[in-house]
Amino acid sequence: LAFRMDDHARRIIVEHDSAEDITAVGWQVDNHDVLQIILRRLAAKAVSVDVLSGDDAAKRGVDSAHRFVGPKGLNIELFTNPNLDDNPPNMLVSQFITGTAGMGHMSIMACKEERNIAFWQTVFNARVSDTIALAVGSRVAMNVTFMRFNERHHSVAIAATQGISLDMFRTRIQHFNIEVATLDDLSSAYERCTALGCKLARTVGQHPNDKELSFYVQTPSGFDLEIGWDALLVDEDVWQEGKSYPNMSNWGHDIPGIFSSELGFGHIVQGVRSLMRDEYLPW
Repeated sequence: LAFRMDDHARRIIVEHDSAEDITAVGWQVDNHDVLQIILRRLAAKAVSVDVLSGDDAAKRGVDSAHRFVGPKGLNIELFTNPNLDDNPPNMLVSQFITGTAGMGHMSIMACKEERNIAFWQTVFNARVSDTIALAVGSRVAMNVTFMRFNERHHSVAIAATQGISLDMFRTRIQHFNIEVATLDDLSSAYERCTALGCKLARTVGQHPNDKELSFYVQTPSGFDLEIGWDALLVDEDVWQEGKSYPNMSNWGHDIPGIFSSELGFGHIVQGVRSLMRDEYLPW
């Protein structure tokens, strides 16, 4: 199944696969020259890169793409020219916020925090917007680093536990985010998810750093989808980096059925399992 969100012919692709996970993320770069800079950086680190063309590229809605294995085994696919469709997409929301800010963002939990952050900085010139340091339940503290590639406050967030390094999620990403254009779009999506019996991971709330109003719903594959509205855009001329926040939300974002702790039994099991395997990084 291939889905549209805007004038891109394809934005989200769902395939039958035993992984039940995000298996690849596509990144659009400005032009051929920028692509060559990235490929040279990968070559300098001896990272193997495959070229996708023909049916493989058409399935993704691009002319061609370059693919390599990124952190945690997530395939990263680089492209410059998406196939476009002038026909208005048939959607239940008025519009998604995409364009030069990209499709949204993703959050990854990592055991090797500094090396994961360095990966995105080395390959893509990622810039740290800010950080959040918070307690998760009564025994675990966590750092979250928010990195931007364009005017969107963050395109990638890296979460890591303080002290003993744990990964409390089975999937490669913890969540990915899409942003709608109006408050009515957000509230209608929330009502539909509730009416359909979807499992809400977090109720409606607001983040302190990007100011986005959002809620989280668990996908059938187990990772979360965050649907948000009104996230701020960074003005590079005036943005002050280095700010840190003590909590993930100004208000809301409650976890249904959990009151005293944000760590369920499944999170604990996955955290213990992560101690027994090595987290993959390209170098």
